[in-house]
Formats: sequence, structure tokens, C-alpha cells
Amino acid sequence: MAHKLPENLFTLEMANNHMGDVGHGIQLIQAFGDICKKYPFHFALKLQYRALDTFIHPEMKNRVDVKYVKRFSETRLSRSDFDKLITEIRNQGFLTISTPFDQESVDLIESQDLDIIKIASCSFTDWPLLERVVENDKPIIASTAGASTDEIDRVVSFLSHRDKEFAIMHCVGQYPTPDENMHLSQIRYLQKRYPNVRIGFSTHENPADTKIISMAMAMGSTVFERHVALPTEKYGINEYSSTPEQIDAWLSAAL
Repeated sequence: MAHKLPENLFTLEMANNHMGDVGHGIQLIQAFGDICKKYPFHFALKLQYRALDTFIHPEMKNRVDVKYVKRFSETRLSRSDFDKLITEIRNQGFLTISTPFDQESVDLIESQDLDIIKIASCSFTDWPLLERVVENDKPIIASTAGASTDEIDRVVSFLSHRDKEFAIMHCVGQYPTPDENMHLSQIRYLQKRYPNVRIGFSTHENPADTKIISMAMAMGSTVFERHVALPTEKYGINEYSSTPEQIDAWLSAAL
């Protein structure tokens, strides 16, 4: 039987903000662990997994002019590296969660016995990946940015008929998302259309903003996700990732 997704679950998304540096990744986990321990919520810290040897097309390898190929290649970690990050995530009291972008990465999630699997918006209708994900009993969180109502209907039906514990997330695929494009009314729409499904909010608004989370909470969302990073003299931060201080203010606004 699948484990349940806890109430008021806040996922902090590290993505590739470990920068391919295990020491920096551990510092990030510890910094956000210190913040999260102050709040009466459940927390998960999320990684992203890609089997890069096959994920990047052979003709695209070493293409430093392609932003994502460059980013993924430069921040590559080994299995041992990811194991070290997962150990520290657990040490800090976080639930463990990863986004697999290919079927091989689900093997890694299972071998590490992570708590939750996240389906990215870009993979929402990746049916071979979804078929592989549902082979285990881990809870699933799926983001819906760019998905049509018909596509969401099909994925909700697919997961429901397999008795999966899952939540779907309102999400806007614009990084960062300006206020006028947040479309928070989508939360209500999803709640009415899928009354037996947990509806969450994966957000990319200005990290200094604290009003959006308050509104999403007031609308009944109980699962949240936010990108995080730890700026240092060596590593910068993108426009949609939150610092520990910004997450502190964000969580305070959710109380």
C-alpha cells in the first residue's frame, strides 16, 4: 500500500542548484534545514535525475551553445554523489523526493528508496515514464503547466484507476512568473473538476513575494513547491530560486 502524502507538504526544489558540487549541495541542504525546523509543516527536499549518457542525444553532447545541455553536463553528479546528498537530506529531517526525466532514473529512485516521485510538467504526458513510475507504491506529485484539460483528465484517470496516492499541481511554466500570469483561479478549477484529488501549487513567482503563498493557502492548497538555491561568492542564483532568508519569509506568510 502506498504511503500517504502528508498534509501541508512543502517541497524545496534543489534541481541543479547543487552546481555539480557535492559540498555546496550539502551546505544548501543544511541551510534550508535550519530554516524549515522552525515551522510546523512537513518538508521534502527535491533533486532531479537524468541518465545523461542517454538523456542527451549523441548529436547534442558537448553543445555548450545550448543552455540546457551545458547546464546538465556541467552539473553532472555520480550515483555516489547523489547518495551523499540523500543522506544529508534525511539527516536534516526532510522527506526525499526526485523528479525522474527518464525511465532509468526511476530505477535510481527505487534503489535509494526515496519517499515521493515528482512528475515534471514537461513529462506530464510522457506515458512510458508514467507507466514505469506506477510500478511501485510511492506517492506521486505531478505538475500540470502546459497541459490541456483533456490531458489532465487522462492522467488523473490513469493514476486513479491504479489506486495511486497522488496530487496534481497548478503550475505556470514561466520562470519567474509575473503576478498577472499566476492564474491562481486554476486551483479552484482543478479542485472542482477533481474533488477527490489533492491540488497543490508549484510556484515560480518573484522569490521576494509572500502574498501569493498566502492566497494559495487560503484557496485550500496543501502541497507546495518552490525552487531554492544558496548564493555564495562562487555560485550565483537565478531569478526564480529562493534564498534561505526568502524561504523563511515565504513560510512565515503560510502560517
